[in-house]
Amino acid sequence: SLEKKDPVFIPVLSEEQVLRLLPTLSDLANSRQWRVRQGAVEIVPALLGCTSKLEIRSEVAQLCFKLMNDKVDAVRKTAAECLCLSGGVLGSHGEESSGEWITAIVIPHVRSCSQSVDSKQRILSLKMVEVILVNGICPARRKSSRTSSSEEAQSLPPQLDLVTIATSLSSDNVANVRLNFGRVACSVISLVDEEELALLTNALQGQLEAEAKRERGGDRDVLFFASQAILRRKEKDDVSLPSLRDSLRDESER
Repeated sequence: SLEKKDPVFIPVLSEEQVLRLLPTLSDLANSRQWRVRQGAVEIVPALLGCTSKLEIRSEVAQLCFKLMNDKVDAVRKTAAECLCLSGGVLGSHGEESSGEWITAIVIPHVRSCSQSVDSKQRILSLKMVEVILVNGICPARRKSSRTSSSEEAQSLPPQLDLVTIATSLSSDNVANVRLNFGRVACSVISLVDEEELALLTNALQGQLEAEAKRERGGDRDVLFFASQAILRRKEKDDVSLPSLRDSLRDESER
């Protein structure tokens, strides 16, 4: 599920106690039972709620990073969701803490996954973009951080940065990555601002054109999701037009 979930419990621990727990959780993350590994990472949001320093939060995040490479798909997805949705938990510490988590910890890892040679990691990066945008936990602007991978990325607003990462995978060599881009675009296209909307639309149109030139007319699933996303873009435009006409009419009646 992409919806925010409250932790089962919120332990009242000091940051020192959180650090002492990490080796135990790391051991559980190496369990032969995949549900145990999944359970180990599910506690991350609750632990982060007990922290205030970015350095300690970075250490907690390593558990998510580790299990995002798990061989079991359910464990990878849970780790990715816990990494992203922890920003919502940190919102109780103030918007700055939540925004810092997303921009300094999460987005650099989303970018790293999108550039992986492993197609499963590239798909996971798209999943993270979807989780962040659907749950509305992306800050409006970026806090300066030395963890940023480049000055160019640092200059982009976080939401535009995420959409840019997603569109970079629209022409991936692996069909499953391309169709996941289209699927994610369907989920978020009605949620983004005009600049991100234009970026997504251009990528989707380019994907449809490129796919049609592939052998046998391209992958049917890729074409389906890209077409659905374009349709949702048009539906968004149709919804906004009546309100625009109403505004113009009100102005003329004054």
